[in-house]
Amino acid sequence: MDILARRLTIISLLMVVFAMSLAAAVSADTERRRQHNYTTTLADCTVHTAQFCRTKL
Repeated sequence: MDILARRLTIISLLMVVFAMSLAAAVSADTERRRQHNYTTTLADCTVHTAQFCRTKL
């Protein structure tokens, strides 16, 4: 039982590290896009209205 608990703890810690790394990467990418003003990407078009996308593309 001790080994199972230790394995679950290690797996949980690895998942936390992965989630924090992913959140940091997404945050950095969002900030980079905001600084460079990329407004014509597909992701931006899904957020905004179709009219906005037509005027930007």
